[in-house]
Amino acid sequence: MSAPTINRRKNNATPQKTPTQETSLSVSNEVKLDVLNPIPFEGKGNSTAFDLFDGDKKYIPFLNPTDNYFSVLQESSILSPTNQACINSKVFFCSGNGIRIKDATDEIMKDFKLFQKKINNRRQSLGKIVDRIFSNYFRVGNVFIEIIRIKVGETSKVMAYVRSFLDCRLGAPDSNDIPQTVLISQKFRGSKDWVIDDKNAVELPIYNGEETKWKEFKDGSERCMIHIKNDMDGYDYYGLPENVSSLPWQILEYNGARYNLDNFENNMVIGGAIMLQGSYTDTELTKVATNIRRQHTGPGKRGRWTVLSTKQGGGTVENFSKQTDGDFLKLDENAEQKIIDSNNWDSSLYGQNNSKGLGNGGNTYLRSIFKIKHKTVIEPTREVILEEFLLPFLEITDAFCQTKWSDEDIEFVSIDIEDLVEDIEINSVITVNEGRTKLGIDELEDERGKKLISEVTKGKNVQTQQN
Repeated sequence: MSAPTINRRKNNATPQKTPTQETSLSVSNEVKLDVLNPIPFEGKGNSTAFDLFDGDKKYIPFLNPTDNYFSVLQESSILSPTNQACINSKVFFCSGNGIRIKDATDEIMKDFKLFQKKINNRRQSLGKIVDRIFSNYFRVGNVFIEIIRIKVGETSKVMAYVRSFLDCRLGAPDSNDIPQTVLISQKFRGSKDWVIDDKNAVELPIYNGEETKWKEFKDGSERCMIHIKNDMDGYDYYGLPENVSSLPWQILEYNGARYNLDNFENNMVIGGAIMLQGSYTDTELTKVATNIRRQHTGPGKRGRWTVLSTKQGGGTVENFSKQTDGDFLKLDENAEQKIIDSNNWDSSLYGQNNSKGLGNGGNTYLRSIFKIKHKTVIEPTREVILEEFLLPFLEITDAFCQTKWSDEDIEFVSIDIEDLVEDIEINSVITVNEGRTKLGIDELEDERGKKLISEVTKGKNVQTQQN
């Protein structure tokens, strides 16, 4: 009896494949975009789902027609330094200083910290799980979390694992066009044989509150999946990251660096050609060329010169160099800004110095940007993770382990931006008289001495601008 196989559908064709046949599909480690369809469309209904388990089961690809868009998003985001910096910075600020219970007593917080310390058999803390959730959400717009509940003797445990998005696909939608399951298999990563059977694939129900039909396993555990997605217009099943619009720029940022490496390593750019007049033996020409190279080129390969000899005509020098450095710098800066904009972020929040230019006032600018992004990016994303993972996880834990964590008011502890600011604006915290005392100058007897130095300075600056 032959093993169950997976069938792929492309351009309305359904080529069958047995374990002994060669597949025409492969996953490349190069990020390439379809020129006509850089962001693939999402099909609708069972007619577009790919066959699984010899056609008995189906799953929804991400995305049509090749089902490899998770790999494209992951690789492009990692290869782009700017996008990687934006994602890491957003995860850092969203996770903050952990999760706590509002107005909790020391005893309750001690128990809650103990509960957070290890929530699965990989010894991962709740904070580590939340970090991965934020990272997946920003990187590919989808998060798949496996929830396991199990009893060992008299002990009840609920565990959570963030599954790799590369291994997860939504099951075919039901009659209401809503997927009810998630299929998990490492074969989705691009195995050459594409054989998927019950030994290397698992189908789990998606969590739906009290109506969840938990899947039972031989070890006595019950399991389900939580799927969190960043909703995007036109995509009903899967989410997309908000930075997907800058995907070509992410790839371009890497390709620019790769181009320069090729130039340096492979001698792709020749500085020019020198034509020497006269009869030279090979040995003599090599000696002259060596002297010229030592005198006029650097230690790298880029910009080297070719030396030739001719018996006819005069000696000439032909320069092949083109001034493109400025173009590349401008292109790189343009790509960087596009990526930052698509992430709805600011480079000052991941360490770049924006103290130059109008409106960028050093630490004051950083504080202002942080407040804006905290309201527009950090708090909304936290709300999604709280509602779609943390509260359901605590409700499941309460029902199975007889705890009451979901009754508490849970919140993220935000980063104090002042901890990241190197220096304090001292003029904003001391008065004129305090400053004069420090300098050994007599205090002013009028109201000016009681004002903050920044208030007095601000008034002078306004008057200067008016003049």
